[in-house]
Amino acid sequence: MTRNFGNVAVLPERAPGYHVLGEGDAFDVSDCVCRAGCHSPVVEGAHARVCVSVVLSGAFHARGPEGDAVVGPGALLLGNRAAPYEFRHVDDGGDRSLVIECSDAMLEEALLGSRRDDTRPFERTSVPASLASLEAVLLARQALQPGDAETLREVVLSVVDVALRLGGERADTRVELSERQARGVARVLRYLEDHVGEDCSLETLASIAGLTRFRFLRVFRVVTGQTPRQWVIAMRLRLAANLLRASRTRVTDIALESGFGDLSHFTMSFTRAFGISPRAYRMRARERG
Repeated sequence: MTRNFGNVAVLPERAPGYHVLGEGDAFDVSDCVCRAGCHSPVVEGAHARVCVSVVLSGAFHARGPEGDAVVGPGALLLGNRAAPYEFRHVDDGGDRSLVIECSDAMLEEALLGSRRDDTRPFERTSVPASLASLEAVLLARQALQPGDAETLREVVLSVVDVALRLGGERADTRVELSERQARGVARVLRYLEDHVGEDCSLETLASIAGLTRFRFLRVFRVVTGQTPRQWVIAMRLRLAANLLRASRTRVTDIALESGFGDLSHFTMSFTRAFGISPRAYRMRARERG
């Protein structure tokens, strides 16, 4: 039986739709709960303001002027003001995201000293789940829980800061995906969401995608900006951080449950990503309450 440790910090149940968590002069932030599947119509439109969405579960195909991307848990979906977008659900199961719409004043403050246009700060459609975005994604999960306005503001500023820093870099390659490739990558992302502590070898993931190993490696890297191995490590560390925050499970057991072969490898990887050991991270999280 598969154990889904990734949902240890259970997200609050909400009906499909946009649920406003906070709004004001600086930003609007919402919890977007989607139940759409592969037979649902394509969602099209244009961003009224600069937008950053943190994908917390599920997977879907996004298209914008900066290219195509299949986004999954831990990815940041980016949108410049007035830029058209197209969201296509290539499998069933829905998705969930924290959606932040930024005011001009907020962007002007965040980009102070930068030469970038504050209406079009992004050069790419998405930022993949990575070690660089890991802490921002963990904070986004916290934002869905009941809390005070100042905590929510800190989360929003942290997420936007990461998006502006990483999203201003042009992606190496732009590609238009075939429907088969998009569905294959989406299947892999959903598999990783529930089985990231298990077999995530290249052979297994390529088989799930229905592609050869070489083709899968190439497509996955182009559309996510990372190799499958980099994506897996980032997800395993996010899972471990959730467990450290929300449970009293021994660190050794967390290492194994998260898919790391031994404690030393886990400790080294975690410390490199967070700048603090797993035990110190747990202590800090408890002190912050």
